[in-house]
Amino acid sequence: MATHIKSIIEEFLKEKKAEAKSTGKIERIVEENLGENLKKHVRLQRIYKKNLYFRSDSSSASYEFRLRREVLLKAVKKEFPDIEGVKIKIGDYD
Repeated sequence: MATHIKSIIEEFLKEKKAEAKSTGKIERIVEENLGENLKKHVRLQRIYKKNLYFRSDSSSASYEFRLRREVLLKAVKKEFPDIEGVKIKIGDYD
């Protein structure tokens, strides 16, 4: 029983490490494709069900982000073809 739990924990940690690595790559791609001003107001919140979720603290930054959304999605899909969409909400960062 203990070896079974150990293998489950090891697999979970391995998945989390891979997820963190992917998140770092996606954040790098986002930074390369957003302007300086936009980077100050928009943050990657999470990756869930093949979508990237962003949070903006400014409605004007959110609008500008929506204008650039397709370019950003195309850049992310080059390395992560399974990503299907990009979404953004206005509000404080968590």
